Amino acid sequence: MKLIFAGTTTNAVDVLRYLVEQERHEICAVVTREDAPVGRKQILTASAVAEYAQGKGLRVIKANRITSEIDAELATMGADLGLVIAYGALLRARTLSIAKHGWINIHYSLLPKWRGAAPVQRALMAGERETGVSIFQLDEGMDTGGLLMQVPTAIETDDNSQTLLDRLTRVAISMLDETLSLIDSGLATPHTQEGEPSHAAKLARVDARIDWSLSARQVENLVRGAFSEPVAWTELDGESFRVLGARASEFQSQELADASVGQAKLVEGKALVKTGAGFLQLLEVQPASKNAMPAVDWLRGKNGTVIFD
Repeated sequence: MKLIFAGTTTNAVDVLRYLVEQERHEICAVVTREDAPVGRKQILTASAVAEYAQGKGLRVIKANRITSEIDAELATMGADLGLVIAYGALLRARTLSIAKHGWINIHYSLLPKWRGAAPVQRALMAGERETGVSIFQLDEGMDTGGLLMQVPTAIETDDNSQTLLDRLTRVAISMLDETLSLIDSGLATPHTQEGEPSHAAKLARVDARIDWSLSARQVENLVRGAFSEPVAWTELDGESFRVLGARASEFQSQELADASVGQAKLVEGKALVKTGAGFLQLLEVQPASKNAMPAVDWLRGKNGTVIFD
């Protein structure tokens, strides 16, 4: 089939690479978001998908929304199907009608759970134990189209948003051939999503701020879900302090019991913080203007105790 591919992120690159390398389908165009400023110096940078597609000599269209002019360009390609994964914009009816078989979307949740931009992060933050991949027929709604295929997968206790995203991408790739074959043969039958929807809004930095009055398990879930972007953070001496890795701890001692909520102490070689319910073991941290480091090394340099703001 002739495919239009729309995506932006590194996991979308993995799917595009699979399609290119297997050579079963022709990629007639790649749609991705426009170059955006990245890092402290705000250097204008192409998306991961744009870099890969251009390196392969594919036709690339950079757009944060699909205009009528882009629709007209896409309509000339005679595409059989559009495929979207982590593109970052809704498609209108006029765009969805361009390809012979419409458009499908690869989404990282068991729809209708976690519709929206951040299903992996929100599932982890909610303490979910299972998620999965849904491939569905796109309509104009937010992840509301008919389901073509779903595959569940367990969320492991040591998963963060990056490890889970990587695993779900491998699951998605394993689903692609069968899904595309069904569509090409006319045997694909979308079925209505069933169950109570939940919504996975994109995470803002404020969503990743740690509230030490919560339970240790809730803070751990936040750290796991916000890993890589926007990263869980708190304040220390008025400066931002990132927590990259942490886990709820069953460790008990009188020294910890007498600590204040939000106080970190080095106890028996562990960096532990008292929360509203239980203790959180810090594993990896990043103080302001410094590189990431093991939490115990950082806390030793602070004479074994600090209190987060």
